[in-house]
Amino acid sequence: MIAEWKKIEKKQFAPIYLIIGTEDYIINETKKRLVANILDTEDTDFNYANFDLDETAIEQVIEEAETIPFFGDRRLIVASNPSFLTTEKTKSKIEHRTARFEDYLNEPVDYSILVIIARVEKLDERKKLTKLLKKQATIVDAKRPNDAELRKWIQSAIKNNDFSMEIPAIERLMELTGGQLTTAMNELDKLMLYKLESREISVADVESLVVRSLEQNIFLLLDKMIALDISGALSIYYDLLKQKEEPIKILALIASQFRLLTQIKLLEKQGFSQQQVAQKLKVHPFRVKIGARQAKSFSYEQLTATLERLAEMDFEMKTGYGDKAQKLEWFLFSLQDQRVK
Repeated sequence: MIAEWKKIEKKQFAPIYLIIGTEDYIINETKKRLVANILDTEDTDFNYANFDLDETAIEQVIEEAETIPFFGDRRLIVASNPSFLTTEKTKSKIEHRTARFEDYLNEPVDYSILVIIARVEKLDERKKLTKLLKKQATIVDAKRPNDAELRKWIQSAIKNNDFSMEIPAIERLMELTGGQLTTAMNELDKLMLYKLESREISVADVESLVVRSLEQNIFLLLDKMIALDISGALSIYYDLLKQKEEPIKILALIASQFRLLTQIKLLEKQGFSQQQVAQKLKVHPFRVKIGARQAKSFSYEQLTATLERLAEMDFEMKTGYGDKAQKLEWFLFSLQDQRVK
């Protein structure tokens, strides 16, 4: 659990919070806990305000924060997208006059809680205003967790809800949700609801209940092919067709995954670690972990040849040459011969 959450639950509030990161689960849970502990249900409409700083000037937000609460002890003011604190370019035409914001950071009122949400990996540390904000605010780190951190999140949720879940089931949940904390926690809630009586979650439960995205089905399909489980791979493919997924869309995702495998293979040959590969390619570390495992079954030459074949198939499908579904089925059959023996 985030350390600041415990203080919020104890109603030990900071006057200013800065949430930095792109993990929606942490951002949304922090907001939810602040709302639940600061505001009474009947005064939420009066004492809660939410602003998008791409549409509202920061001085207007501060004016709201300095407004005395109506029917309550405190106000909660949330402001998102502070692009003026980042290096990102924005199409917003809002001009932020930050002098009043600086004054507020130095002397915040005691009857409002101001929350700034920056959905970025980092702010522009060169700016004087950024330094002041980070000095005066209580910072909540909303970065996306790595494998070990995600595992701890899941284990903590299981323990807090008095459930048990075997390690292979946790690993499978992480894999099927692509290492995404928000998705993993949503699926875990569903699993706990389903297993409310026994309070034990198995691999079989995860396999049968966790909803796979199209991308996750493609990962699983390739895993089946690599394991020479042709019937398993085709079963996934036929299920996707039954779900009205277009063969050309499935082909595009397979090509995207093979492109990733090729990049991983090349970078690993150059001595990069999986963490470095993830940073360089700007993809989730969990995708790199799965991709690195899959890439071991192919040589670099086999991967590039497969990419060329996929590009040819894409052209043939788009120009109406042959049956699209059958063409992709033949490709899946042929893939078993492309593995490293």
